[in-house]
Amino acid sequence: MKSLILLTASSLTFVGQLRAHTIDHHEVVPHIAVPKVEFATIPGNRLMLGKKDGKIQALNTVPVARVAAVGSTPLPSASARLMQSAFGAFQKVKTRSDGRFFYIESDSIPDHNMMVGITAWQQQVPIPQPYTGNNAWQIPLNPVPARNPMSAKSHFFRGAIALAVNGVPIYNPIKNNGVTDTFLAGELDNWGGHCGRGDDYHYHIAPVHLQDQVGRGKPVAWALDGYPIYGYTEVDGAPARNLDRFNGHDHGSGYHYHATKTYPYLNGGFHGEVREVGGQVDPQPRPGGIRPYTRPLRGAKIVAFSGSLGEGYSLRYEIAGRPGYVNYKVAGDRSARFTFIDTDGRQSTENFTPRNRGGGRGGDRNRRGGRDEERPPPSDPRQRSDNAAPERPRPDGDERGGRRGSPILSALDSNGDGEISRAELMNATAALRRLDQDGDGQVTQEEIRRPGGGPQPGRKGPPPAGEDRKPWIAAHFSELDTDRNGNVSKAEMLAEAAKTFAGYDRNRDGKLTADEFNGRSSARSAMGGFVKQHADEFDRNQNQIISREEVDAFALRMFTKADRDQNNIVTTEEANTRGGGGKGGRKDQKRPR
Repeated sequence: MKSLILLTASSLTFVGQLRAHTIDHHEVVPHIAVPKVEFATIPGNRLMLGKKDGKIQALNTVPVARVAAVGSTPLPSASARLMQSAFGAFQKVKTRSDGRFFYIESDSIPDHNMMVGITAWQQQVPIPQPYTGNNAWQIPLNPVPARNPMSAKSHFFRGAIALAVNGVPIYNPIKNNGVTDTFLAGELDNWGGHCGRGDDYHYHIAPVHLQDQVGRGKPVAWALDGYPIYGYTEVDGAPARNLDRFNGHDHGSGYHYHATKTYPYLNGGFHGEVREVGGQVDPQPRPGGIRPYTRPLRGAKIVAFSGSLGEGYSLRYEIAGRPGYVNYKVAGDRSARFTFIDTDGRQSTENFTPRNRGGGRGGDRNRRGGRDEERPPPSDPRQRSDNAAPERPRPDGDERGGRRGSPILSALDSNGDGEISRAELMNATAALRRLDQDGDGQVTQEEIRRPGGGPQPGRKGPPPAGEDRKPWIAAHFSELDTDRNGNVSKAEMLAEAAKTFAGYDRNRDGKLTADEFNGRSSARSAMGGFVKQHADEFDRNQNQIISREEVDAFALRMFTKADRDQNNIVTTEEANTRGGGGKGGRKDQKRPR
């Protein structure tokens, strides 16, 4: 309890013994001009003349740092009022706030149409997401400039980096292979969005098409560090100029980002403080997928999408001018019934129920959802029997990807990463011959079941099923630890990548051709042989050329996987953890692609 003075536009009143209720973020309220009051003319105030009058006049020249009020509800801050005004333009979006965060609830289904225009489609479709309650989005009300701002070119390839004012999340424009620009690759619809592996609709570029609905001069999104993202122009309509590397600036009205028509399209990183866990901003909500992951449908272009949540949706695609359809309806319990009609007119129907994924915050390195990345294909839905039970994603463990307990898949998976790449598939005949232990030209059930079945000691290829292989970073730890401090830093990992690239780049043109990376390196490097053996994995865009960026991105993926506590340092314990830091061992999560 304390005495305080309330200054109003009409009088000065002394108030005693009031409880002060102030805003946690200490909003500075602009100075209010107070008309001069003749205290001597007010009965009882003559005693306040003299020294007290001087103190009161001094108080009236100082901005009020905290606003006192009678009651229990904090007054909204300027940032909260701006957010409420912007998000409030969309009836489906619900908001609330406290002294630290502004919370947004949505189902991630926008009012505008979706999916039309996509030419690189992974057969995912939009379904409502459970971004409510404890699984709601949260944006800091008091963003703090970061001491070491992080770029989206090398971080945050998973999860969202911003939230549009219509409640739709916005992911990094670069896919989590660290290379592909989703917009240029044709993966986005006419509104800059598509669906991730959890059938979760999200954008990858700034949703400037929302400007008309939210109002000119207002943000179209907020970055997850708390700073707003405006369209192409300033509040006064002037073109945005002098943007920093993250597409932001502060010209006196506070730091903010802008949309651009070229990369990075929105915030190209974070000017403010954020926490990165597992390659994404943490915390953030989890999408709630109900179907297995689906494979890309080559040559498909989405030409129409119609319907509503109540009536159901219909997506039409074309392959070489022949139409195919995905018709589906999601019930109130989030179960769904899908009908697939392929371009040959074959029809199949499947029912799906929500996966038991739980709500809560992001950053769970073992969870299976919420990441916008390429995913292992299930069987083609059009080849399943009618009403077949939905294929469930395998839990993390010994059977993930079929590696353990399956010598055939283990033989095909020559690098032990849980996937069969194009190069491994082309080498399938030679790989399967290694299962022929007696050399009679055929593989029997006994050879498959026999302990030690598969590649024998001294042969190339993966070790027998059940046998651990040493992670790559652990195997080369002493070479990578150039400062001999017992740890491998991200800088040391990138230095190794740079040395490796320079060793193969004989003509110094900044790219490696097949002749170069299949030839001899001029530098002795731990990663040199790795590039040669796994060139197909480095060459993510499959153009038969390996760029410096692709080598760096591959090195960072291995490093991030090994860096379990995400402190940018890999210890010997982390390097030797199964599934961390390169090839071999059981994996706790699918490697980013």
